[in-house]
Amino acid sequence: MTALAEIIPENHELQEILGLACVREAGRARAIERARALSGRSSHPAIREACGRLVDALSAMDGPEESSDSLAVQLRSCDAAMTLPTTSLDARETLLVRKQLLRCRLHAASAPARTGIPRLVHLLKTDSGGADLPLLQYLCYRSVLAHCKGYAMVLHAPEVPRGRRWAVLLPHLDVRPSVPPQFLGSHRLFAAAHQSDVWRVQQLLAHGGYYFDWDLLLLRDPEALHANRCVMALERKEDGYDEVLGVSAIGAEPGSVLLESWLGAMAAAFNPRRYVAHSTVLARRLALKRPSLVRILEPAAFYEPGWTEKAMRWLFDPAERLPDAELSEHVAGSIGIHLFCSHANFVRWSAALTEADIARGDCNLGALMRPYL
Repeated sequence: MTALAEIIPENHELQEILGLACVREAGRARAIERARALSGRSSHPAIREACGRLVDALSAMDGPEESSDSLAVQLRSCDAAMTLPTTSLDARETLLVRKQLLRCRLHAASAPARTGIPRLVHLLKTDSGGADLPLLQYLCYRSVLAHCKGYAMVLHAPEVPRGRRWAVLLPHLDVRPSVPPQFLGSHRLFAAAHQSDVWRVQQLLAHGGYYFDWDLLLLRDPEALHANRCVMALERKEDGYDEVLGVSAIGAEPGSVLLESWLGAMAAAFNPRRYVAHSTVLARRLALKRPSLVRILEPAAFYEPGWTEKAMRWLFDPAERLPDAELSEHVAGSIGIHLFCSHANFVRWSAALTEADIARGDCNLGALMRPYL
């Protein structure tokens, strides 16, 4: 079975082709030519199928005199065709690609200066308890504020949070009180993580922007991801575990068709006994099925070093501490680090870490977090 990791280079080329076709009608012929060329040399069925669907979707687009009104009409026609019982499954996949192209062009026609992922960050707090932020999660949020200057920062929460650390953050956040999702289809969502899984996709689909988990240590501005329609990274593949697509850092334009199809498929995939069936597992399956709709990043982008004992030693053990210059070089290819704070390994290793430890930079994680104290 094809792994997402195997198709990353061709996925990136596919994203370039889609981008060429999204921004201007003049790029359609060139996009078709490049898609056919990529299909001809690819050894991966997922890429060949995606190229074929992209060619078909582009060939079905109307002529060069596209206006916002004509694009909107085409979108409605596309949606109507999706609902017809006579539309084949293969035709539906092509319609999804066409829908993404139309939404991109409509967005570019109505707001040409605001194409790409909006400079907007979504943060989520699902509970209404009065407990303050834990130290490491507080520093993760501080890292997001530090690297996303000029971005709108929205905190979705049942109520305005309280606590000394929250008080430092709140002046920089637009708090939007609202109730987190309570149902996914007919499934009652009891776990905060499951509520968050649904909520993040809903907000990104509606508004676009970036979603970062509360244990995502951001190392640099995500501006390099701005030109994508939807972007996610693979988690680090560990022995004995299946490949999954990380959901702790997501960037998307409003109306991402990948996110729309993911949200629509979540209820059928949901299984409370298989904790991530509807999230990282389903996201990976849809990305492999529809690689033209999402840019897939290497694990180093957000998911190194991972959650294993070896990873925890690298993060917390002073004996593993790298010299500052070497540490900077080590994380140069990372936009952030998801810390897997809920994993038992992290809970055990982080229990004794104090603010003083971080200030001294005794371990690699402390050195990376020290700028945000």
